[in-house]
Amino acid sequence: MKSTLSALAAALLLISPLVSFAQTTAAASPAPYSVFVDQPTGFTFVKMPSGWKFVGAVSQEEAQHVPANVLTSVLPAESARPVKTASVE
Repeated sequence: MKSTLSALAAALLLISPLVSFAQTTAAASPAPYSVFVDQPTGFTFVKMPSGWKFVGAVSQEEAQHVPANVLTSVLPAESARPVKTASVE
């Protein structure tokens, strides 16, 4: 099962130039069939017309070296700022 998911994720990364659109501006949502890889975890998602679909995971090494058209952030630029949280002392 794990090898199947890895193969699917790798295949999506390889074909993403064919089905993915260039990254949009920070204010717009990603285009359908865009591929997103969460770099800390390697989890891979595809933006379907009905919403995001989890398609598997890639290794952390592969997650750090994705093609330029694969999204690594889906937040607007101003949302990437640090968030102040309460600390427990």
